[in-house]
Parts: sequence; C-alpha cells; structure tokens
Amino acid sequence: MQARQLPQLTPTTRSYTPGKQPETVFESQNGSTVFIQFGGKYVNAELNLEFKNISDQDAQIILNHYESIQGDDYVTFSDTRGLGGMDSNLQAVLQTGKQLLRYRYKNPPKLSSVYPGVSTVSCSFVGFLYGV
Repeated sequence: MQARQLPQLTPTTRSYTPGKQPETVFESQNGSTVFIQFGGKYVNAELNLEFKNISDQDAQIILNHYESIQGDDYVTFSDTRGLGGMDSNLQAVLQTGKQLLRYRYKNPPKLSSVYPGVSTVSCSFVGFLYGV
C-alpha cells in the first residue's frame, strides 16, 4: 500500500459527502426494524473534484496520476493538492487520506475538451477504512 499525492492542482469546484457507519437493517414481517452497526467508524466518504478550463498538460497529469494507482495504493490530499482554499479544520474533517480513511478513485477521471488546448476534468474519490 503506497500513498500517492494528488497532483499539485486546485479544483474549481469540490463536493464532499461524509461516510456512514456500516450497518445491516433487518425488517420483520410485522414491520419492526432492527439496525445492527458494525464498528464505530465512518466509511465510504465521497469527494468529487472538478478542474475547469485547465491546460491539456494539467489534464494529462491527472490522467497519468490515475493510471499510476496500482493494487491497494491510495490518494492523499493537502491544501496544495486538491483542497486549496479550504479551511484546515474542514480539511481535518475530510480525513485527507493520512488518517483512517484511504481514498481511491471511485471512477476513472472524466475529461471534457473545452476548446483546443483547454480541458475540464472531473474526479470522484471514495474513502475506505483500511487496516483497522
């Protein structure tokens, strides 16, 4: 398992959805429901980054980063790598891949050509709980 830093780019837009505690729901025929939670950690957080109107060279850097992820490698973020402009306290809430959650690409990056030499790239990541 190797940490791979996101390229040194600041996204135009960013969205984050906190994870949930793993649980199973059992519902009986009479309608009563029981929730069984497995552990006290939140998993499957989602982080979406969009890099609008960047150079094709920067778009290629993102695609190369995606292709470099092998096996159980994971992506880390920082204030200069995907989280620029975000308060440090809020960055800590995201668990930037250096704490319990390990972020991986949820899907391949989506590249849209805006005009010659300029592209928009969208990346989706999901945070898994590794080795706890």
